[in-house]
Amino acid sequence: MKNFSVKALAVAAIISLMGGSVLQVSAAEVKNNEGQTYQSEAKYNFAEEVTTFSDLGCMSRALEAYVAENPESTEAEQEAFLIQFVESGGLRAARSSRGIGDYIPGYGSLNSAERELALKHPIQAVTVYNCANKATDATIAYYGTNGWQDNSDAFRHCCWNALMKSAMSASDADAWATAHEAESSGIDKDMDLFNNAVGRSINVSGKSDSEIYEAVKGKVKGGSCRRIVNNELVATDGTGLIK
Repeated sequence: MKNFSVKALAVAAIISLMGGSVLQVSAAEVKNNEGQTYQSEAKYNFAEEVTTFSDLGCMSRALEAYVAENPESTEAEQEAFLIQFVESGGLRAARSSRGIGDYIPGYGSLNSAERELALKHPIQAVTVYNCANKATDATIAYYGTNGWQDNSDAFRHCCWNALMKSAMSASDADAWATAHEAESSGIDKDMDLFNNAVGRSINVSGKSDSEIYEAVKGKVKGGSCRRIVNNELVATDGTGLIK
C-alpha cells in the first residue's frame, strides 16, 4: 500500500480550510439492496482504486462538477477533492452507476507506470483522459474508424500527444505517453513512441483543438508519422482520410 505521508497532510489541511464543502461534494452516495442511498464512510486506497481510463473518466466528471460549484478553487484544492472523491468511495459509486460507458478504444487498464503517475498527479491524470477522449473522437471523425497499426492509429497517438502538450508541459506529456507504452513491446511500441514524439513536436501554442487536429492531419498525410506494413515501419500517407 502506498504511503501518502506529506501529500495526505496537505490534503487534510486543504479540506480543513475549506470547511465541509469538499466533504459535501465528494461524499459517495451508495445504494443498498432496497435501492436507498446513503453516504459512505468507507476509506479506500487511491492507488488500488484508480486502475482504468474509465476510472479517469469518472474522476473527470466529478472534478468538472466540483469546479462548477467552486470556480475559484485552486489546483491544490481540486487535487484534494479528487483524492477524497476516490478514497471516500465516490469513484466506486460512479463506476457502478455508469458501467462501461467511459471506455475509450485503445485506452483500457492503466499499467503500473500510469497508476504511479495518477497517484502523484491526479489532475494531470484527468487531463490525460480528456485528451485521449478527444484524440479518439478526432480519429473517428477524420478516418471513420479507430484502427491499429495504420494511419488512423498514427493520427490518434500523434493527436493525443499534441493535445497533452497543449494542456500541460511537453515533458509531462512525454512522461504520460511513455508510461502508456511501459508494458508494450516490439515494432508496435516503436511505432507508438515515434508518433507520440511527432505529436509533441507540433507547435500548439495558441492553437484551438480543431487547429491541432489539422496540424496532426498534415503530419500524418505528409509522411512524418509511422505505420506498420508487412511488419516494417513505413511513412504514413493520406490513405483512409475522409475529412
